[in-house]
Amino acid sequence: MRKLISLTFLCFVVVAQLTSQTFRYEVHDADHIPPHVYKERRERLMDSVGARSIVAVMSADVRNRQNDVDYEYRQSSNMLYLTGYPDPGATLLLAPSGIVLGERTVREILFVKERNVDRERWTGVTAGPAEAMSVYGIDTALANTELTGILKRLFSDERGEQNTDSTNDTLIIPDWPTKSIGMALLGRNLYVDSEVRKGLRDQFDGITIVAQLPTIAAMREVKDTAELRLMRKAIDISVDGHRYAIRNAKPGMKEYQIEALVEFGFKNGGAEDVGYPSIVGARYNACILHYTSNRMPSSTGDLILSDCGAEYHGYTADVTRTFPINGRFTDDQRTIYNIVLEAQDSGIAACKAGAPFSAPHEAAKAVIARRLFELGIIESADSVKRYFMHGTSHYLGLDVHDAGTRGPLRPNTVVTVEPGIYIAEGAPCDKRWWNIGIRIEDDILITSDRPVNLSGALERTAEAIEKLMTPGEYDAGSDAGRR
Repeated sequence: MRKLISLTFLCFVVVAQLTSQTFRYEVHDADHIPPHVYKERRERLMDSVGARSIVAVMSADVRNRQNDVDYEYRQSSNMLYLTGYPDPGATLLLAPSGIVLGERTVREILFVKERNVDRERWTGVTAGPAEAMSVYGIDTALANTELTGILKRLFSDERGEQNTDSTNDTLIIPDWPTKSIGMALLGRNLYVDSEVRKGLRDQFDGITIVAQLPTIAAMREVKDTAELRLMRKAIDISVDGHRYAIRNAKPGMKEYQIEALVEFGFKNGGAEDVGYPSIVGARYNACILHYTSNRMPSSTGDLILSDCGAEYHGYTADVTRTFPINGRFTDDQRTIYNIVLEAQDSGIAACKAGAPFSAPHEAAKAVIARRLFELGIIESADSVKRYFMHGTSHYLGLDVHDAGTRGPLRPNTVVTVEPGIYIAEGAPCDKRWWNIGIRIEDDILITSDRPVNLSGALERTAEAIEKLMTPGEYDAGSDAGRR
């Protein structure tokens, strides 16, 4: 009996030790954006909204891949921009007039999941309220179970009736993690915006709900020093990944094998992920703008269009190169390539502070229209959209198509310049041009002086790409003169 009691006690001690174990929360990279930068952003945002407003920013939803497997989590960009907090289940409340908590008044609260050792043993360590404050510099962090109670205090009295003494009458929600859910059996969508609005209005009579906040888009458009540092890192990693793939691609490789070369370079350089699904198209697939299947084998004579960008600490690059799988452009391929390159040079030159957002596109489009007309591929400049059907530029940052105002270009804004020509099989032109799809894309920093091509170290000319693909001929930076 004594042995049984001793064994039972020992088991109790072991179980107690196991259940009391905690895992250390660590941030392994030392180059993250400092907490005070996030704090300054939140203060700027609060200064831009009315005193009677509350701003609610939500984390991204966890996306289910299939059954009990979820997609790898990526935080919503607005939450990253304002807090740097990386985990799901969080909501940030910003209150310009303050929120009373006991004997103190705070202007910001981040509601997060409390840490749970059992859950962390399965899925990894997340930042609880203590870590949200100590690591990410949030003034006040609470368990997310307290969010609804705080909202009731902000917009109504304890009995749930409208609080006429409250200074708050507007809830601003900049974006929704999930905008709609398709319900095929009912033949309609469930729109989150309308459901949340209805639920909140049922609770708080007279509340105004605003589902946009232009200020945050304007703030995110112009990058601060910390953002540009991370963007340069993401772009440099992307340049190395593209270069590695171009040097090692061979005829007969499947598109996904070339994709693997690029993404190996990204991960090897320290990227956490890709900023968007990699586009690697051979032959006619190069004429599909957002082709992502990446399953077809390549053949000698094919062009490979590789549109891939590394994501580093939330910030993404967006770089495209088109190269001949066998290392040499045909004369026709070279002709179209040089038109796209000329168009891109014109688009980059148009990236000047104060210029309209559309200026790079208009400059690039004019070149392509003129050159295709000279070749007899189009009969008039108005037909250029048949082969150049997309815009030339978009903002770049936390999102590959980043937030912005589309107003005049401003210093410290990063935009892409990515003209292309896509002549699919069956196009109404000479067959010699069929299945030529070419895009060249770089990431351009707007300054008060000349634009800076942040990805310009990656070979751009046809000659430099051929040299890169020739064994023994590689010279890093050989195309740097075209930056």
